[in-house]
This record gives sequence, C-alpha cells and structure tokens, in this order.
Amino acid sequence: MSLASIRYFWHSADPLPSAIRFACLYILIAGAWIILSDRLLSELVTNTEELTNWQTLKGWAFVAIMAIWLGIERWRMILHNQQTYNKLRAANAALQELNASLEQRIAEHTAPLQMANQELSELNQELESFTAIVSHDLKAPLRVIDGYSQLLSRFHAGHLDEDGRQCIQNIRAAIKQMNQLIDDLLAYTHIERKPLHYTVIDLDNILQEILDPYTEQIIDRGVVVERDLRCSRLYVDKTGLTIALRNLIDNALKFSVHVPQPRLTIGSDIQHNAVRLWVKDNGIGFDMRDHDRIFTIFQRLHPQEAYPGTGIGLAIVRKAVERMGGRVWAESSPGVGATFYLEIPNANASSSPPTD
Repeated sequence: MSLASIRYFWHSADPLPSAIRFACLYILIAGAWIILSDRLLSELVTNTEELTNWQTLKGWAFVAIMAIWLGIERWRMILHNQQTYNKLRAANAALQELNASLEQRIAEHTAPLQMANQELSELNQELESFTAIVSHDLKAPLRVIDGYSQLLSRFHAGHLDEDGRQCIQNIRAAIKQMNQLIDDLLAYTHIERKPLHYTVIDLDNILQEILDPYTEQIIDRGVVVERDLRCSRLYVDKTGLTIALRNLIDNALKFSVHVPQPRLTIGSDIQHNAVRLWVKDNGIGFDMRDHDRIFTIFQRLHPQEAYPGTGIGLAIVRKAVERMGGRVWAESSPGVGATFYLEIPNANASSSPPTD
C-alpha cells in the first residue's frame, strides 16, 4: 500500500475507514497506557496491596479518559452533521428560491406568448365567422343576380337587341368569376387553418383522381399526358398535395389551350431526403423576371379575357407545400412552356411506411 493510499485512508470521512481508524487509535492508546502505567507503578510501588489499589485507580482513570475522548468525538460528529445539515438546508433554500425565480421568469417570458396565442385563437374565430359570412352572405346576392339574369335570358331575350343579350352574358360571366374568386379565397383561408394529416399515399392514384374530371377536355384537345413517377409512395398531407397538384395541372391545361399539340408531363423523383415532383407543359410560359410575382395572391400575368382565373391558384400551391415544410418554384421561357417543381422533405415512403 502506497503512502498516498495510507494518507487517504487516514483522512477519509467514509464510515468504514473512520471506524477502523478509531479502533486503531483505541488499541494504540490503550496499549501505551497499560505498558507505561504498569512499568511506572512497578517502579514506584512495591507493596502488593497498594499496587492493586493503584491498578484499580489506573483502570478508572483510563475509563474516564476514554469516556471524555468518546464524548468529544461524538460532539464533533454531531457538530459536523449539524453543519452539513445546515449547508443542505441553505442549498435547498437557495435551490427553491432559484426555482421560484425561474418559474417567475418563465411566466414573464411566456405571458406574451400566451397572450399572442389567445389573440391568434380569437383571430381564427373571427376568420371562421368571416369566411362563413363570405360563403353565405356575399354569395346570396350573386345568386339573386344570377337568377334574374337567367330569367331575362330565358323569357325576355326576344325583347332585347344584341347589345342587351351581350350585357346579360357579361353579367353572368362576371357572376361566375366572382363565385370562383370567393371559392378560391375560402380555399386559401381554409388551407392555412386546416390541420395536417400525414399518411402514405399512392401518387399514381392521386393523379388519376385529379385527371378524371379533365378527361373530356384532354381527349377533345388531344393533350398528351405523360407520367414519369420514379417515386410513387409518399408520406405527405394528402389534402395539401392534392390541392397543389390540382392547381398546377389546371394551370398547365389552361395555358396550353392555344398550343397545336399540347403536352403535359407529371413526374416525381427522390432528391436526397426529399421527394421532388414536377408538372411540365408546353404552353405559353412566362418571363422568369415574374417568377416571385406569380406565387403572390391576386397577381396575374395575362388578361382575364384570354385566360380566365382569379390569381389565387399558385398562392394556394405555395401555401400548401410550405405547410408541409417544402418549397415550390418554376422554370420557364415565354412561348416554350413552364415546369413547376414541388419539393417535400422526408416524404419518401417507398422502403417502409412511416407512422404518424
């Protein structure tokens, strides 16, 4: 055993080393007392009876000395424990004070957030009320105007000249556009509040559901639809992705209406940890200087008469994709066509379907 080990053992406050150290001290003191006192008495006292008395007195003296020593050691231990207890109480009080301070600071910092959440909840309720008003109260006058315009067209068209009949058609077209604008606005506000529900989908089936309503238009115009799906099983918000793809496909068909041989390509691929989808057409395209503008609500690049619409569709696409943590962008040239890309992170479910 090294000197450092002996020194650590001697000064250690652990129970076992303390007990062994105390026993060793007791043995040393007792042994030294017996040897020294016996030798001293044998030199000083020769009478056997007196020696016995002195031996008894020596024993009681040893007992008294050891009792005093044990009392002092006990007092030291109690004092040490009391000091330790006081330190623990002080540390616990400081910890409780720190916890109270932290709780107060957290409450002070979270109070604005809670207030903001409350305000946001109230705003959402107001928005719900507003959308209900828009859906019902604003559409009600439009339905009345549309009904009267139909009556004029059906029963009084013979009393109107060409300009009058054209006015009725313009009124009905404006009503249709206004209804579509209200529906698109409602869709834009609903997509922001609608909770995300992730699930594994088959992209091929989703595309078929989207394309089915356009079947007659595709056949009549001879549109060539191609699918290049290198990744078909996706883990996404089905509603959001369907809305985004439906708007992009609708735009692709609309802006290629004057192309002699319209072509629509829909594809998907895996890019690192994301899935990239694209919708490509050979329509009129656009100038890339207008790239950011087309994703802004109510922004249109073409007159209503040439290409009907509300200017909300691409804003809905961007909102739906961004809510899934993705991004959307486009590449185009005037007269060449456009390709719109959707990139959604962690959406590949080809290997094993994730769990929600």
